[in-house]
Amino acid sequence: MAVKGFYFVCGDDVDLIEQKWLLDLQRRLPDAMWLRYDATIDEITPGALVSEYYSNDIFSKGKVIVIRNADNKGAEIVEFLEEVANHPIADNTVVLIDSGWNKTTKLGRAIKEYFFTKEFFKPEVKPFDLLDALNTKSAIKVLRYSNTLFENDYNALAIFSLLFGHMLLIRQIKTLEGKSVDAIAQEIKQHRFRIQKAMIACRFWSKPEIDQALLDLSDLDKALRTWQYDEKMLLQMKLIKLCL
Repeated sequence: MAVKGFYFVCGDDVDLIEQKWLLDLQRRLPDAMWLRYDATIDEITPGALVSEYYSNDIFSKGKVIVIRNADNKGAEIVEFLEEVANHPIADNTVVLIDSGWNKTTKLGRAIKEYFFTKEFFKPEVKPFDLLDALNTKSAIKVLRYSNTLFENDYNALAIFSLLFGHMLLIRQIKTLEGKSVDAIAQEIKQHRFRIQKAMIACRFWSKPEIDQALLDLSDLDKALRTWQYDEKMLLQMKLIKLCL
């Protein structure tokens, strides 16, 4: 059975775990004493960890022991866990962080037995998902995918360029509406797959709407380049307007 306060978090971006999940834990435990170790560079001594876990600190409410890259010192950590997991202290917390979870090792089995586990994988970033959502004027998806791009440090001007180029492509396809995918691809010299994906937009966008969208995006370009406004807010407001 998992022990209260014992957490194992793994994912493909350990720094992201530190910045997001661990930050949330810090907010929940603002008065605790935090002890941080990295098993790739720090000496992990089971006896010393046990002493730290059970020692009292009159100026703190509880103690948080964080061990990053835990699998690098698996045997030592298991020895520590065998001492404390059966006699936990209610206000204390143990956090193990790693890039993955090998459930066949002794540490992996100990994690399964004692820890609440969470996998924290960075979402795959696919900018063209945003364009697919814009094709059908799906405001909810447009906001979701634009948020994902911003969370992964995509530049606002890069996103704008992607949107503007896509709307230009839709206008070209709309002008040639009625022709086959292959004929359009040959005429405007674009890949067939790109044409096929963008052709969906012709069912949702009229020519006047496309022309207005390009004008609106031109205004957005000027606003973004002034550096006077919140780029994310400007871009998402414009995206919502385009989807109406």
